[in-house]
Amino acid sequence: MGFFNMSCLILLSLVFSVLSFKGNCDDSQFTLKFFKAPHPFSHLNSAKFVFQVLGAANVTCSDCSITCKLDDGSASDCGGRKILYSGLQDGNHSFGVCVNGSQGAACTSYNWTVDTVPPTAYITSSTPFTNALNVSVNISFTESCSGGGGFRCSSVNDCNLLVYGAGQVVPSSLTVVEPNLKYLLLVSISSASRYGRLVLVMDTNFCTDAAGNPFARSQNSSFYVHYDQRNVFVDLRAHVPEKLLQLRSETRTIQATNNYNNLKVYLYFSAPILNSSTEILSSLSISKGTLLPITGENHGNRRFGFMVANISNIAIITISFDANSTISRQGTLVSPVAPVTFLYDSQRTAVRLSTTCRMRTREHNIPISIKFMKPVFGFNSSLISISGGRLQSFHEISRSIYAAAIQADDDVVSVSVPENVTGDVAGNKNLASNVLRVRHYTIPVISSVISIFVTAIFLLTCFTAGLLTMSTASLQSVGAFSRPSSSLSSDPTRILFRSACHIQIFALSRWLPVTLPVEYYEFARSMEWSIPYFSLPWETGHVQPVMMGSSPTGTSNSFLSRTYDRVISRSFQPNKIAAAVYGSPLTPVEYRSFFESQSIIPEAEYISDGLHSNGWRNFDRSMFWLAVIGGSLILLHAFLFFILKYKKRDSEKQGSYGALIFPRFEIFLVIVALPCICQAAAALIAGGTPSGVVVGILLLGVVAFLLLSLFLFLSVGITFGKLLQYKEVHREGQQFHWYQELIRVTLGPGKRGQWTWKNEANSVYLTMFGPLFEDLRGPPKYMVSQISGSNLSRQGGPIIASDDETEDAEAPFIQKLFGILRIYYTMLESARRATLGILAAILPCSEEAFHKEKGTVS
Repeated sequence: MGFFNMSCLILLSLVFSVLSFKGNCDDSQFTLKFFKAPHPFSHLNSAKFVFQVLGAANVTCSDCSITCKLDDGSASDCGGRKILYSGLQDGNHSFGVCVNGSQGAACTSYNWTVDTVPPTAYITSSTPFTNALNVSVNISFTESCSGGGGFRCSSVNDCNLLVYGAGQVVPSSLTVVEPNLKYLLLVSISSASRYGRLVLVMDTNFCTDAAGNPFARSQNSSFYVHYDQRNVFVDLRAHVPEKLLQLRSETRTIQATNNYNNLKVYLYFSAPILNSSTEILSSLSISKGTLLPITGENHGNRRFGFMVANISNIAIITISFDANSTISRQGTLVSPVAPVTFLYDSQRTAVRLSTTCRMRTREHNIPISIKFMKPVFGFNSSLISISGGRLQSFHEISRSIYAAAIQADDDVVSVSVPENVTGDVAGNKNLASNVLRVRHYTIPVISSVISIFVTAIFLLTCFTAGLLTMSTASLQSVGAFSRPSSSLSSDPTRILFRSACHIQIFALSRWLPVTLPVEYYEFARSMEWSIPYFSLPWETGHVQPVMMGSSPTGTSNSFLSRTYDRVISRSFQPNKIAAAVYGSPLTPVEYRSFFESQSIIPEAEYISDGLHSNGWRNFDRSMFWLAVIGGSLILLHAFLFFILKYKKRDSEKQGSYGALIFPRFEIFLVIVALPCICQAAAALIAGGTPSGVVVGILLLGVVAFLLLSLFLFLSVGITFGKLLQYKEVHREGQQFHWYQELIRVTLGPGKRGQWTWKNEANSVYLTMFGPLFEDLRGPPKYMVSQISGSNLSRQGGPIIASDDETEDAEAPFIQKLFGILRIYYTMLESARRATLGILAAILPCSEEAFHKEKGTVS
């Protein structure tokens, strides 16, 4: 209805202007009057002119010649006073009329503009994608469109900008940038809708231009706004095969491959982003190697691919993405994503076989340790090649360590693992292992005979020495000897003390890293009772090796696991869904702890169990039997001592207790127990447990204190002569050969002397501390005698009958020097046995030198 009223108004104006238009033909007598002509701004491409030529006194010129011309065209006759032009082009036009008559000639013209293009408007915005609640819209008209009221937006329902979708205009935000041409308006998006699309379009026929053309929509009269207020996520995926692992009762996902072509990483965004592939690459960081872009379809800037290059044969690769500089096309920052870690391993798995210090063994069950360089999957007992024996048991300690027990049937048992029988998590097959050959033997008869003979002789010696000691002590306690001598206490046990020390040397020598004949080794092993070292009473039967490892980090056992050998489909799911369904992926630390290559030690580093590996089993065995045997002997000593004390109380003659005096026997036991204590202490320290290290250091400190006390006693008491004095009889006037004279000058006269306490001839301390020196010759002090050799000593009396019968004389310096060196034999002997005890503990596999033979391990 509005457009019809507007058209009527234009028509009436045109009629009025035509009827009232007069054109004077220059300064002539003619007047041109238009009855019909186009509007000065016409939306028609045709024009019709109707006019009248008046002469003088406004009389119609009937004899005039009239010509008409349009623009620069040729003139034509228009004597009919009307003419019609059609097909006019848009633009300015000029209509000319020339009159030629008897009254003269004159010309006039009429100008107008043809405009047939309807007005339109362009809708634009700063971005077609947004995450905001308000969108700023620019409306630009191609020309002024003020007819009909122009553009208006007074309310949501009365606005020439139409909004389709979850949004509406904000009328109060209308801003006139340029009247009738440019406007600025806000469109609000509903907060109830998180994402979607708005369609902005101009209304129709709401205004006209100056020529009367109504508003018409064009292609740019509509605009699409895509809004998305959701978070933008990225999924960082490595196209590496996945497997499931059972770790600590949890199902975990691991990615590993040995195929270089699988080392591709893709980023999948939940919405298109504005960043380029180069910018995405700069936001990626890789722990090892480099990343190269992969050309291909990016799915509208949603997918970016990269290839991992320049890596070693074995690499744990972690790729992380910094999302702080990545923006979606709606302007939303991308949410952070967890790094992805996977294992690339193209190296085949090596395997090493070893045994617990047994390359030659008398045991029928041979423990075997099977150690792979990397964890393997699918390995079982049927994959072990055995010759000369049969499999007794098989245990999986971890995915890289296995233990087996082989029962020997022949003299030589060969064990190996063939190649390509198992594989690691990346799919690499194993290499062939070394061939482990163990020689089985029986105990030589000569070793058994000698060990039984030595043990029997030692026990007989102990029994005899015990009877003699008890007898002499009993006689001394009742005063049976008128002139008691220290030899009565030392002679019965002189051989016993040194024999026990030498037997311990034999027992400890089997731990030395030298090749020992089997006969000697078995003899030395049978002498272990002198340490002592036996199985505990509650340890029933033979302890079956389990081969527990001694990892320095203590983390290997935390990943004892079993693997589901099932490869997950390569259609990857988002990380959160995959973590819930398939288990969370391993962290880089867990990859390094479980799959990083470990060095293969050529010898067995795995011993029977945890107690053995940390030294507590050796400590328990040694100290238990030391306490039992030592405690029993001390109780026996106390029992005999109290018997003698009771008899002495009833006896009329009072004497000493002889060799049973306290703590003579206990000093003997301490000296013999030193290697046992040192071995137990060193085993605890080698075990590495905090409590074991503390106890071991304390025990070694006690041993060091005892050796230092012995050294001070020998140095101060004997070397400097503060406590003890060793005396020998020197006969004058006796003739010797030259070689006898040389020996006599250097080593002494060759006759045993007598120890005396410095300030007390018959001191009880001489008997009490006798085991430290009494069987040794010290730095002598000569007792010069003029008595003939046959009368020097009396039967049953002391070596030196009386100090009154002799005169003191200094021995030569060389004899004193050799005497001083001799008195340190007890300390050196004790230090040697203590050192062997320490070596026996800290070198638990040094006995391998005995068991190894050339060619046993290949």
